[in-house]
Amino acid sequence: MTQRNIIKAKTFTNDSVKSLNSNKPLPGWMVFAREVLRNPKAMGTACESSPRLAKAIANFVPVDKPGYVLELGGGTGIVTEALLQRGIAPENLISVELSPSFADYLQHKFPQVRIINGDALHLKDLLGEDSERVHTIVCGLPFRTLPHVQVHGIVKQVDDITSNNSGIYIQFTYDLSGKAPFLPHHFKRINHKIIWRNIPPARINVYNSER
Repeated sequence: MTQRNIIKAKTFTNDSVKSLNSNKPLPGWMVFAREVLRNPKAMGTACESSPRLAKAIANFVPVDKPGYVLELGGGTGIVTEALLQRGIAPENLISVELSPSFADYLQHKFPQVRIINGDALHLKDLLGEDSERVHTIVCGLPFRTLPHVQVHGIVKQVDDITSNNSGIYIQFTYDLSGKAPFLPHHFKRINHKIIWRNIPPARINVYNSER
């Protein structure tokens, strides 16, 4: 089962993207709206993240650490762009996106960033040895609306990667309570921030794994 999922996963290159879409790509907001209509539960919100939220997320990411920044759920690249503006080198940024439409759009928009069209349930297999070089994971996946089994499976992958690398895990969510019952007890929150000027308001939680 895992092997079949890995085979389906696709790392987009410039040439493959051009062959998939010779026409001008759709605007980001249209791609986002189409995905919301297709699968609203998987999206978790009807609105894209604001640049204000994206910048606040990026500000928690260290820029002087060697290795990779891993983004889970790149969407239309609002956070991706903020991470690049923060100073993360394109070759040190990896974005994993389940939706083929989003992954295709991201690779058009950020040709130097490694975009992986795949399921975060299989992060370590998708990344291979590069999983050992990830120092920060930025996650915008809608855990509140995803099945619990899927959430725990993804968190297990995040736990394995961050625990091995003493990494940082950054989760932004529309649950403002600050609770994270899906995370293991050894994830300690070291910072947080609420962005009220986002639709809807969002909370950023920053964790270290102390296992």
